[in-house]
Amino acid sequence: MEQSKADGIAVYAGSSNNINPLYFEAAEAIGADIARRGLVTVNGGGDMGLMGATINGALAAGGKTVGVLPRFMMDKGWAHPQLTECLVVKDMHERKATMARLSRGVIALPGGIGTFEELTEMMTWRKLGLFKGNVVILNLNGFYDPLLEMFRRAGDEGFMRDGLADVTDDPLEAVALAAR
Repeated sequence: MEQSKADGIAVYAGSSNNINPLYFEAAEAIGADIARRGLVTVNGGGDMGLMGATINGALAAGGKTVGVLPRFMMDKGWAHPQLTECLVVKDMHERKATMARLSRGVIALPGGIGTFEELTEMMTWRKLGLFKGNVVILNLNGFYDPLLEMFRRAGDEGFMRDGLADVTDDPLEAVALAAR
């Protein structure tokens, strides 16, 4: 998994459309900023929710997007129709590994259990040295406050060390931190 100069930023984000419009604005801004930096937006490739908004933002800014979807998601028609590149993989494990391989950093936007799982796996990979890039949590609207408190408690009780992720509430700072 050695990669330090990949040209993508992986964005983990929810696929729900029934959410605060503030999150959509941030997702589009992140996609656009990744494009302005000449980097590629890498995500799960879905057409819905913040995943779709991130892709839309990147495309509107003239950027490139790579969606990584397991075959079963392709079969359900979940792929964004305007992806620059769509990679079809066997399963969710291969999806995460492919996204990491293509990316110099990752950003977790608000999301559900899938986003939480992707975020914590990348923090684990960073701890183990399997991923060399930066992991960034976009704590927009205090969304991640409860999880960050759990991380603090885990650290206080000796289960976890600091430095596995940067945290910001600014979408453009999130991109800057992930791109370092």
